[in-house]
Amino acid sequence: MITHINKFFNSPLGMILLTLITFITAFFINSFEEKLGTTNLIIGSLFTISIIVISIIIYANFSRLEIQEAYEENNEVLKAFIKGQGLGDIVSEHELSRIESNAKSIWVFTLDLSNDIGIEKNNVQTNEIFETVKNNLENGIEYTYFIPDEPLKYGAIEKFKKLHNFKKNQVRFCFIPVKEFHIVSEIVIYDNEQAMQWFPSNEMNYYIRLDKNYTMNIVGSGQLLLDKYLK
Repeated sequence: MITHINKFFNSPLGMILLTLITFITAFFINSFEEKLGTTNLIIGSLFTISIIVISIIIYANFSRLEIQEAYEENNEVLKAFIKGQGLGDIVSEHELSRIESNAKSIWVFTLDLSNDIGIEKNNVQTNEIFETVKNNLENGIEYTYFIPDEPLKYGAIEKFKKLHNFKKNQVRFCFIPVKEFHIVSEIVIYDNEQAMQWFPSNEMNYYIRLDKNYTMNIVGSGQLLLDKYLK
């Protein structure tokens, strides 16, 4: 409605109408001043202005309530859509960085340490997960990496050690025989309580939050692997 009013007054017809209103108002002000006197006219004008201001405030409050109701209604529709489509368990790289920064112990099942090494572009690290890992290691957070036992992965680990600073025993590497490493995409476990699985994309990184039962299975498997292969 407000948009339509603005369009009307910006049109040629609206400009003409405003000009006529201005002349008519000026005429009545002169007329009232002659009959009522300047003082009474000022008092009447102030009273009229007060009524207008109060009306504007009331209208603004009602408009705000309508906007809030519309927002809440749309928000509920959006929540229902997210729940119905199963999108609530999708976690962005930014949100994952926040979760990772609040953990004390992190397990990572990874094929090549790519996220923790970072993406290099003109020798500048641009990966948000990389920056989070770097800060976490500086803050004393412990990491355990489960990685396939093959020569190429040792090269990735050496690169990891050059890029990050960490204390002795703060980072553990558990090498798993390739035939026993059944992780297709990276899985990260925080404090043995919640797990995320990497859903890689060419444009951006997304993770999927795993349910409690699957998380406990991964934690149990990880503990067995640690007992068997951690050197």
